[in-house]
Amino acid sequence: MTYTFNKEVKIMKKLKADLEMIANAMEDTNRMDMDYYLDKETGEVIVTSEEIFGYAEEDEDKIREDLPDWQKEEIKLAQDILFNNPDRYICIPERPSYEGYNLMVEFAEKVEDELLREKLYIALDGKGAFRRFKNVIADYPDYREKWFKFRDERKNKKVIEWLNSIEIESI
Repeated sequence: MTYTFNKEVKIMKKLKADLEMIANAMEDTNRMDMDYYLDKETGEVIVTSEEIFGYAEEDEDKIREDLPDWQKEEIKLAQDILFNNPDRYICIPERPSYEGYNLMVEFAEKVEDELLREKLYIALDGKGAFRRFKNVIADYPDYREKWFKFRDERKNKKVIEWLNSIEIESI
């Protein structure tokens, strides 16, 4: 008897991408008038504003001549994102703030120093937890370094998971 397995294989595009820059874009939850895009051809992270997108949506022949050259270039890039090559770019998603909070809780649970662990639990209770957590951990240089390492490893893992979800492998 012969068995055949129909296994779907994803072909991942290899791309040199700046994981830290993508992670920072994901961390930015104050995107009131701007957004971040990943260029899936170059790996570049592009920051653009609503104002630039507004200009890009106007008739191309009407790009205002009084704008500086750098702004005209941004408008052309925004037109590329919106109209000319939309499949080339993908908006980098925001990481929900609760994920950052959960990360601090997870770190606090692993802290071996009982006094520090208790201080972190108190800091994480209620509004202002992010600031209080930073203030507490600042008094413990060794744990502060451990926190940064833990946080950065998790952020990079999230970025890699996102890239894989859009069929990109970071090299």
